[in-house]
Amino acid sequence: MARDRQKGRPKFRPGQISPRVTALKEARRTEKTGWDNLSDWYKGWAGGGHNFHKQFALPHMKEAMVLKKGMRVIDLGCGAGVLRTVVEKVGGEYVGVDKAPGMIREGKELASKEGSKALFFVSDTALPKGIALPTFATKDKFDCATFLFSIQDIDNHRDAFKNAARLLKSGGRLVIFMLHPAFRIPRMSGWGKDEGRKLTYRRVDRYKSEVTIPLPQKTGGQTQVTSFFYHRPLDSYTGALKDAGFAIEDIKEIYTGSHGVDTEFPHFMLITAKLS
Repeated sequence: MARDRQKGRPKFRPGQISPRVTALKEARRTEKTGWDNLSDWYKGWAGGGHNFHKQFALPHMKEAMVLKKGMRVIDLGCGAGVLRTVVEKVGGEYVGVDKAPGMIREGKELASKEGSKALFFVSDTALPKGIALPTFATKDKFDCATFLFSIQDIDNHRDAFKNAARLLKSGGRLVIFMLHPAFRIPRMSGWGKDEGRKLTYRRVDRYKSEVTIPLPQKTGGQTQVTSFFYHRPLDSYTGALKDAGFAIEDIKEIYTGSHGVDTEFPHFMLITAKLS
């Protein structure tokens, strides 16, 4: 791995495996440089829903969740609660959980302005012994649990799925919307051109290995904050779901273009599973 000569520290390069981060180190790094400090930036980017949310994620999520009046939905890694209004429009109950206090604060403020009765809690969704939530919020099991653009930001998907199972009713549904794990890997995939063949192709540097990828983001001025993206191959997700007691109902690959390469290489993936 290349090194920064000035600082003497390993420098991440596309196509290389970043050193695995221990749970304790990850907790410290997240507190100092993770999504909590990105809440203002995320609010500006996603707000009531980025175009990817509005055009692709929310419509597909709504269909897969089979929403109806009275449903209880828990949104894991909820951010500022973009999914909330979709649930409430059909008369459902929404509970959002996120590790970042700044995200939860944004979600609460927006819900309050709109007169929503939604509940938001700060908690780690991947704690090995379960998500720390107040008893009044979990005394009734949930009909549906979701990970909307969040599972790849969570360092331990195996425990996150087990925690989702603990919160769901028997036969409850789990819906996951994510970047496609085979074709959309930050810093490890991209577009390339073969001029001789006049061909645009998708380049993937690495797929099988589970990788922690740091993502520096400038949030204003010269301030730089780092979040982490956790890449895993598809069979890591399917195996973790099976181990948590879920049976996969459907896997959809979602394309974002109407012509050219965007019709050949999916941008997102939707996984629907039921607690068996």
